[in-house]
Amino acid sequence: MKLFDCHCHTDRSACGRVPLEWYHQIATEAPCSFAITDHSAHIYYPPEDKWAFWTDRGQEAYERYKQWGDRQLEQYIADVRAAQRGSMYLGLELDIFLDGTPVCDERYLSEFDVLLGAPHTFPAVENEAPVEQVEAEFKQIIRGLLALEVHVVVHPFRVLVQKGYTVSESLIEWTVDICGEHGVALEINSGYKCYDEDIVMADLAIARGVTLALGTDTHGTDRFGIFTYHYEIADRVGIPAEKLYWQPQVVVAQAAQ
Repeated sequence: MKLFDCHCHTDRSACGRVPLEWYHQIATEAPCSFAITDHSAHIYYPPEDKWAFWTDRGQEAYERYKQWGDRQLEQYIADVRAAQRGSMYLGLELDIFLDGTPVCDERYLSEFDVLLGAPHTFPAVENEAPVEQVEAEFKQIIRGLLALEVHVVVHPFRVLVQKGYTVSESLIEWTVDICGEHGVALEINSGYKCYDEDIVMADLAIARGVTLALGTDTHGTDRFGIFTYHYEIADRVGIPAEKLYWQPQVVVAQAAQ
């Protein structure tokens, strides 16, 4: 069985460098099945304001650009569907605001084969607030993503680690438990490795029957199909990678070949 990479970007993401056509060309011979999952926050904001979501005017800007963003998302869906071949899935990396508002009109969410939920930013962590406030807002973001019925919560602790916070085992345990309650997978992400947190998360997930997902977070072709880190985690927890990581339970709609 091929491994499934839940997390690949194209140049539709401001941080991505891979044309959609490249994925189309390699899909049938790829070493894995995979999902195209560009950032909703890069689809909904125009080129001159691509990083607005990560600012304190993000929500106001989203409301201003929303109709434009809806049209961009419709085009994104159509383009990825047209490029599909082999085991290539249509996905989205969904951003939300602290109040639970998604950066994507909710009527489109059911269009995706794979819906990723991303805790990318929230006020407490950006303001370097005390850890208690950061954890409270982190939990609020996770609950908001789960309410939108995402399939995978990606790089759950990355933003905390990047900002210098210690991620407590109790927070990891809470995250594993609530994702398990909702039947949502947790990503082992090799784009930014949180090794200590990933090991604790993986051990808890296995003990409690919670699913793990494999994600390379591909932004350039050099990262695609490289699963060294995921095999390392699988070896550490004693389960073959082919049995450890999530596979989507949808049939890919084959479009243009």
